[in-house]
Amino acid sequence: MSQVRSISVVVPAHNEERYLEKCLQAILVAGSRIDVPVETVVVLNRCTDGTESIAAKFHATCLLDQSRCLSKIRNHGVRESSGDIIVTCDADSQIHPEMLRRLVEEIDHGAVGGGVDVRHDRRSAGISVCEAILRILVRLTGVSCGVFWTTRRAFDAINGFDENLVMSEDFNFGRRLRTWGKEFGMPYRTLWDAPVVTSARKFDRFGDWSFLRMIFFDSRRIRRSIKKQDTEFVDEYFYDFNDYQNEG
Repeated sequence: MSQVRSISVVVPAHNEERYLEKCLQAILVAGSRIDVPVETVVVLNRCTDGTESIAAKFHATCLLDQSRCLSKIRNHGVRESSGDIIVTCDADSQIHPEMLRRLVEEIDHGAVGGGVDVRHDRRSAGISVCEAILRILVRLTGVSCGVFWTTRRAFDAINGFDENLVMSEDFNFGRRLRTWGKEFGMPYRTLWDAPVVTSARKFDRFGDWSFLRMIFFDSRRIRRSIKKQDTEFVDEYFYDFNDYQNEG
C-alpha cells in the first residue's frame, strides 16, 4: 500500500490563458492513472486576461498573489494546499501522463523528491543544444528542475523556495532538497522517463540561440539579477514577459 495519501499540484500563472487549459488537462490525465486524490492550486499572479476563468472551469483552487517573485508565489500555493506530496508545475507546461504515478513509486521507495527531464514543444538546433546543456548540468550537479515533486515534510524542512531570490530559485530549491534528503539516505531522483513538455515561447521571442547568448554575453546581467542589483533582465525574461508582443 502506498504511503502517499494525496497530491497537490501548484501552478503559478501570470496571464496564461493561452496555455493553462493544456496544463490543467495534463494534470487531470496524469491524476486519472493513480488511486490518489490530486488537488490543483492555481496561483493567479497579476492576471488581466481569462486565466482565472480557465482555472475555475477545471475546478482548481484559485489564489491571488501580486508578488514579483516566483518563490513567494509558489510558497503561497503550497501553504494553501492540502496534499502530503507537493508538485510544482509552470502554467505553460504539460506534465507527462505517467509522471504522478512515477513519483508515487519513487516516494514509496524512499526518494526525497526530485525533478524531471525538460522538452520543448518545438524543435530546432538552438533549442536542442539548450536541452543538451541542461541535461549535462543535471548529470554534473545531480539536480534536475522542470517540475519539482517532494513530500510536504521535506518542503517544510527546507523552508520551501528561497524568497530572497528573484531568479535561479528552482536550482537553489533542488540543491537544498537534495542535500536535506542525503542526510536521511533519501535520494533525489530525476524522472527521465516522464518528461515535462514546456512552451518554446521564450525562444520564439528572444531567438532559438538565446540560451547560449545569455550564458556568454548576459552572464553579468544574470549575476546582478540574482543579487537583486539590477532587475531589468529578470523582469524582461520572467515577470513582465508577454508573448503577445510577438503579434502585430
